[in-house]
Amino acid sequence: MTAMLFDSSRDRSSQLFNVHHAYQPIYSLLDDCVFGYESLIRNPEIKNPEVLFSLAMQQDCLFDLDLFSIVNSVHTFERQSRHSSAPRLSVNVFPSTLLEPSFLIRLDRLMSNVSLKPDQLTFELNEAESVMSLDKLKAVTQHLKSLGFAIALDDLGKGQSSLKIALELEPDIVKLDRYFTIDLGQSVKKQTFLKWISAYFISEGVAVTLEGIETAAEMSIAKQAGIQFGQGYFLGRPNPQLLYAPI
Repeated sequence: MTAMLFDSSRDRSSQLFNVHHAYQPIYSLLDDCVFGYESLIRNPEIKNPEVLFSLAMQQDCLFDLDLFSIVNSVHTFERQSRHSSAPRLSVNVFPSTLLEPSFLIRLDRLMSNVSLKPDQLTFELNEAESVMSLDKLKAVTQHLKSLGFAIALDDLGKGQSSLKIALELEPDIVKLDRYFTIDLGQSVKKQTFLKWISAYFISEGVAVTLEGIETAAEMSIAKQAGIQFGQGYFLGRPNPQLLYAPI
């Protein structure tokens, strides 16, 4: 099925495409339960995903690898979640992939071959790539939202992710970079910032996820700040198998 959807003339057996996915729980801090999973790409030979995609960019196959990753991730998730109350899946995607003319056609093919519905799938915009045309990207993300998909802005506060992009794109979710969790218990500034940013985005109808939660104290502070969702080793490590056990 994946091969049918991935109609590239490139060598799919190459080192770059030798990938699988791990799934990290996304917890609802309000309900103390698994809200969904983020799929994380893994390559046994190229351990760092940033290096993997950098090589793909150099070899002019970033779109092919990004699409291949999305398709593989969705099919693997579907197989594992068939006998559960399937939660949401978040997949990472480069802005340039969304702007590729054939992306929506490929996405339609994918969704016609799986049981997952658009409202179970979130696209997390990868922060590692500069947004060259914000207006075009906004048009595509608004179209995806109209189809039922959700849009998340990944790693707000890191790299290219900025408040400007968050405000202009009007995502459903913003994910705060793990920087804001480091020494959170000792940093009054970070605690104040979390309260401010969560209050602002919630008032705009945008959910907030805090990444990098590694202790019960950090989770407690996030809850007190009004953060709705959390990720981190305390809540669940990435795993090739979906883990449903509560923390």
